[in-house]
Amino acid sequence: MPKKLSLIMNASIAPLAGSMDSFTGGVYADGIFLRDSLLERGQAAPAPTIQQYLPGTYIYGGCLFSHFGHFIWESLSRLHAIRQCDTWPILFLSPNDKVFHVQKIFFKTLGIRNEIHLVKVPTAVKKLIYSPPGSAIDPLFITDEQLEAMACLTFPREESRTKIWLSRSRVNSGKIVNEEGIEAELEKIGYRIIHPESLPLREQVRLLSTSDIVAGFDGSQFFSFLFARRIRGQFFIFNRREQIADTVIHALERRKITFSANALPVKYVEGARADARFFLPEPDRIVDLLYNAA
Repeated sequence: MPKKLSLIMNASIAPLAGSMDSFTGGVYADGIFLRDSLLERGQAAPAPTIQQYLPGTYIYGGCLFSHFGHFIWESLSRLHAIRQCDTWPILFLSPNDKVFHVQKIFFKTLGIRNEIHLVKVPTAVKKLIYSPPGSAIDPLFITDEQLEAMACLTFPREESRTKIWLSRSRVNSGKIVNEEGIEAELEKIGYRIIHPESLPLREQVRLLSTSDIVAGFDGSQFFSFLFARRIRGQFFIFNRREQIADTVIHALERRKITFSANALPVKYVEGARADARFFLPEPDRIVDLLYNAA
């Protein structure tokens, strides 16, 4: 077996029951629950009474979520293992009943041609290729093997100097409510306003990896750079809540990207946790900093 992989004979898998935030499920080997088959917020399901038997060889993929940031950091956490394997099918646990089209496009862009199967009933697998996760949010980490596996896309260097702002102004939650005004001022000093959610993954990665300056409020829109082999410019991160998310900072540090983390005063408007909306009382501070950076 390649590094960090093991072969489990006659594994038992309990499907995910619950939501992305709280769930049960997981993998059993010889009747013993494998704790790292789930995330920290997941709980072991009772040893399953098998309803389905898969006689072939499969790769364990972990938990498949539709949220962009959780998909990159958690659902792709075993990409380091998938890269070492043949084209055997991948088994995922998921709160959803299907693999969404955007997820299929995502896998295709990353060169993953394996069939994707969701485990929806208690399942026994004759041969399960298993690995620990290469990244997680709690506790926060990403391994060297995972970073190497993710950095799979290369783009030519842009000739002209490019400055982009990764906008959250069109999303419904987790945002600075006066961001559009900031964007209008940034356009005046030469920044291109990018709405990542409207772009294919490959284009997101191209823009983040080839631009001289990449700026925006912290969030999962930054994570696309993890798929680039080379990063050209420097990043400027601003808080959209009281503080900047640790995951963004950790990802930038692990890829050794030049960045500036800037925490500015914000005022709470509405919402809870990751969905909260805030107001930035001093938007000119962002414009001034990015003008001088340019």
